[in-house]
Amino acid sequence: MRSAPVSRRRPLQWWLASLSALILLVACGGGVGAGGTGSFASGPINGFGSIMVGGVFFDESNARIEADDGSGRNRTELRLGTMVEIDSGEIRDGAATASQVRIVSVLIGRVQTKAPATLVVNGLTVHVQASTAFDEGFAGGLSGVALGATVEVHGFLMSSSGDILATRIEPESANSAHKFRGTIAALNRTARTFDIGTQHFSYPASLAEAALLADGAVLRVTVDNQLDAQGRWPVTSVGTAGPPSGSRGQARARGVISAFTSIGDFRVGGTPVDASTAQIVGGTLGAQVRVAVEGRLLGGVLIATRVEVEDDTDDEIEVRGRIVSVDAAAKVLEFNGNRERVSYARTDVVYEDGTAADLAVGRRVRAYGQLSADGTLVEARRIRFDD
Repeated sequence: MRSAPVSRRRPLQWWLASLSALILLVACGGGVGAGGTGSFASGPINGFGSIMVGGVFFDESNARIEADDGSGRNRTELRLGTMVEIDSGEIRDGAATASQVRIVSVLIGRVQTKAPATLVVNGLTVHVQASTAFDEGFAGGLSGVALGATVEVHGFLMSSSGDILATRIEPESANSAHKFRGTIAALNRTARTFDIGTQHFSYPASLAEAALLADGAVLRVTVDNQLDAQGRWPVTSVGTAGPPSGSRGQARARGVISAFTSIGDFRVGGTPVDASTAQIVGGTLGAQVRVAVEGRLLGGVLIATRVEVEDDTDDEIEVRGRIVSVDAAAKVLEFNGNRERVSYARTDVVYEDGTAADLAVGRRVRAYGQLSADGTLVEARRIRFDD
């Protein structure tokens, strides 16, 4: 290929100026690749008819469902309160099509102690609130969880202490590998040890993912089921936690601020957030404040446009679909596509475009409500008929 005539070549100063402008444009959030394509969302499932996360319905019917170690999982494992990370297409009118859904529980281990609103699992404190969902196998909710039982906990990392605010608790097999998801501290590469909250860990020289270890990093850590002679958890694998390192045009994260340096530098679980130019509504940002963040993902950081401080009131749950069974005696419905049960036993249920007598198999409805007192089913407060 022949070179262009000398008279048409750009001078070096022009190229330097153009490069500087491009760097400035990207730094300000504009230009090619500033927002990427598609969307990313993290948070607990709070509704069905597709899965609802952070107020958006994600159609997961053709998505890959996997655990945070990349292994395949079943769609039936997507339940109320299950913590997920979702890659999807563009969010439009409150909906998007998911390509991948990762199930990202924070803790798997044995229950050591119980109190009215807490469990201690593998040495870490798990806080339970009215919006914590329980598997129906735990009759009575928290009271149905036995000491010594192996459980999987979904929820929000609260701080570097390792405390967890649970969104869902379900049983696990007694021989399941134990797992932690938290902030690495006190890393000693010579002794090959580190901490997560109050718990101590040791890792072998052969650990393939040892390079991921760093103080302040939020990681997934799999361990043997028993402590070693020094009271440490023997590490078998380590993996990253949080959003992908690339960019997305839209991003959402819902959780608790687990580490706070400034408004431009904090974490919601494993997601780093910069809210320096965001609209902040509902309160003041700080450690252990519960928030819903919206913005875009840039190099793995959520550049927020809006951060809403959430209170501790129960979330409204929405379940959509066709009724597949009606238990008239217990006043409980089941819907196609998910395992959640919906009670219509409250005397103050409001019906729209129908009555309780119209609840029948095949009818398409939307039920709105909160979790029951034991967290094992949805108590409908409003039911709307869609056909």
